[in-house]
Amino acid sequence: MSLSEISSLQKTLNAAIDTFKAELAAQNLSEPSLNTSKPHPIDEMTYLPTPAMYEARRTALASLGLLKSLMQSPYDALAANTWMVLEVAGVRLTAEIGLASVLGDSEDGVSIQEIASKTKVDAIKLERILRLLITQGWFRETKQGYFANNRLSNLIKNDQPGYHLATYMNDLFNKVSASFSEMINHPDMEFRKNTDPLHTAFQLAYKTDVSYFGANGWLTKDPQEAVKFGLAMGAVGPTSDPGVAADFPWAAICKGKDGIVDVGGGQGTLCCSLAAIYPEIKKFIVQDLPETREAAESFIASKGLTDRVEFEAQDFFKPQQRKGKYVFVMQRVLHDWSTEEGAKMLRHIREVLNEDSCLLIIDTVIQSAVVSSEGQDLTQSLLTLNKNVYQPVPPPAFIPVDFGEASRIQHQINVALTALCNAFERTLPQLQEMVELGGLKIKKVHATRGWASITEVVPV
Repeated sequence: MSLSEISSLQKTLNAAIDTFKAELAAQNLSEPSLNTSKPHPIDEMTYLPTPAMYEARRTALASLGLLKSLMQSPYDALAANTWMVLEVAGVRLTAEIGLASVLGDSEDGVSIQEIASKTKVDAIKLERILRLLITQGWFRETKQGYFANNRLSNLIKNDQPGYHLATYMNDLFNKVSASFSEMINHPDMEFRKNTDPLHTAFQLAYKTDVSYFGANGWLTKDPQEAVKFGLAMGAVGPTSDPGVAADFPWAAICKGKDGIVDVGGGQGTLCCSLAAIYPEIKKFIVQDLPETREAAESFIASKGLTDRVEFEAQDFFKPQQRKGKYVFVMQRVLHDWSTEEGAKMLRHIREVLNEDSCLLIIDTVIQSAVVSSEGQDLTQSLLTLNKNVYQPVPPPAFIPVDFGEASRIQHQINVALTALCNAFERTLPQLQEMVELGGLKIKKVHATRGWASITEVVPV
């Protein structure tokens, strides 16, 4: 590698920050701050950045991550990674004791003694934990011994979707990750090579012989567990919905169709997002296992969309009951299953597809982490962006193809799926393999402003 990495990344970072600030100004928005308890408009789950702002943000994150790795002592990086698990546990603890709700909207902060009194947690121990979390952007210390919320900690107030992610999902993967190394490096070679959902870190951690997902799985056997999982996913899935809704021609593809069928649609977050944006699409069907009905119908009703969005019980491993002129959607479903099991689901859809229907797969398409010392200047790339059709910019020099730090969540989920159910997010060739096994072929892959891509598939 050339010794110009730091200079190149600095130039890219400066261009990204300048663009990000310009886009904020164009929307009459102030710059976000970590030193206030007030949320910023861009913190809203439904906020969708402009194409230039989105590309500037992910390029800035990629640059910052690489610059940190270049400038930090490798030994310090290893030590920080070793004890990072305590930061994760600290966030879970603060959510469980309702700390963000205790702090509320106070700008001056609440004393550690008052916090301890209200949460029944030892003040001295909690103060240590908070100062650790503050190094990573969580909470803030307004004056010595006084603590307040910021734009990150606001997300884990008891009434926010993020609360469930920081408690249930955090705890789930705390336990699963402790057994992950044993799963991958299991003394039994057959266990190591097995790709079914019964040989994972989840079974090792929870000492169970059932899979996490599926008709007879962990979530099905314990409906309350399924509700908790759904609530936690409510802080993950919807973050991609704005880009999915805006960066694909939904109105055009649904014209003349009977409606949208979201196979494995959970609570119906995607359908409700689309229904709110596209009034011309009159019918949405959310399909999932019967155990999901209560949570889904409650969510749909909360959005006031019961006249257009309905729940329908459907096991995606069984023949599809909907036949007609439908746009079928599978979002965050296939990544929970092996290629062979995914192909089985796709064949059930294939059997009901006709010239007036189609299937859309909404999932992450994993990119490589290859780096080149050459790349188009970010400023030039941003000038070529189409404001009406989103298209990602190519990586600048020394930025990986997957944009490094900006793709961290996609890679985390990829490994999390391996640990939980022996499944994975797919590269384009891996996705193509599964689609072809299902009797279909890829027509086009659409990028979105989010972690998901929308892949159009049609019968062979």
